[in-house]
Amino acid sequence: MKKFVLFSLLLILSNFCLSWEIRLVKEIPVENNALFHSISFVVLQGGNLLFTDIKDKDNQLKMFNEEGKLIKAWGRMGPGPDEFGGLGFLDYQAPYLAVADAGKHRIYVFENVRNSEFKKIGDILAWQQEGNIKIYQKNILMHGFFVSPEGQKYILFMRDFNGQKTEYILPLEHNYGAQSMSEYKKIREEVDIFLPLCFMDIYEDTLFYITDIRVKVVKINLKTKRLEIIGEAPHNFRNLSLDKKTKNMLMDPNYSKGLLQDIITKRSFVSGIFADKNFVAVIYVNREKNIGDNAYWFPYVQIYDHYGKALYQQSLAPFFSEDRVIPLFYQKDKGYLYLCSIISGDAGYQYKIYKYYVQQ
Repeated sequence: MKKFVLFSLLLILSNFCLSWEIRLVKEIPVENNALFHSISFVVLQGGNLLFTDIKDKDNQLKMFNEEGKLIKAWGRMGPGPDEFGGLGFLDYQAPYLAVADAGKHRIYVFENVRNSEFKKIGDILAWQQEGNIKIYQKNILMHGFFVSPEGQKYILFMRDFNGQKTEYILPLEHNYGAQSMSEYKKIREEVDIFLPLCFMDIYEDTLFYITDIRVKVVKINLKTKRLEIIGEAPHNFRNLSLDKKTKNMLMDPNYSKGLLQDIITKRSFVSGIFADKNFVAVIYVNREKNIGDNAYWFPYVQIYDHYGKALYQQSLAPFFSEDRVIPLFYQKDKGYLYLCSIISGDAGYQYKIYKYYVQQ
């Protein structure tokens, strides 16, 4: 009996020690009328927030302090070598900042030399880049469609800071977390009216990649190129799948707008991913937050170990957003997760940053 009690006590203590919590520590409203439209941001070492503003007439990078006040903006639209054509996605891995310019089909690399002052050190041609980017050991990992010299189709590739060397990372058939080309084609047939959105993060030499419509994480060792598929849909994740009749109705302008919104509202979508030493976490959203006549997206997080074992799940209340894609940034050295809520109003978009602490 004593042995049983001791074993039960040890089990309780071990579960307590392995418990997880993602705790909200701060809400940061971004200064009104300072940010027009942004899809990506990063957090610098001192806590300042750096956004690209794609609707600013000067197409600028904008820096805000930890209270959400604009403290610096730079850049301008134009054809010159130090001007921009359409800034979008960015990533920051100290001391390097990478910024994608869709208008010029380039990625610029900057080095943080002092007190958030950035010096340009690289300019990479990136015609194929069409989604998120990540810095990895003086390389830029990017999403886009690319065909290798051997004719193999890829959706992730990598170029060094000088733009001289290209590595092919993820073959097309593994998009959506598919194990084969036949599985990829089956999923693509079910969701082909939607352009797939991708999210990725890197811990050391391991890349974690996921698309927005399936909770299947592609895990790739960037040194050996070994690939695994991990992850499983939680009970409240509603997979997107469309039959032929529904797709035909969506082609009819009499039905398409209302039907499309109804489909989106009743389905779940992956909205982001972040990784650290002993876990990888998937953020997904359901449209279930109602305020007045409007329905907003509400996020959940699901945590796995690096082998794919599910460890923990929780909601990320009180966060909600009008956009199902939630810009995020995770500080691996501090365990802080930043999520950006986007709500439209009469005066334009309102941005608020929710800062969480990931605690094990």
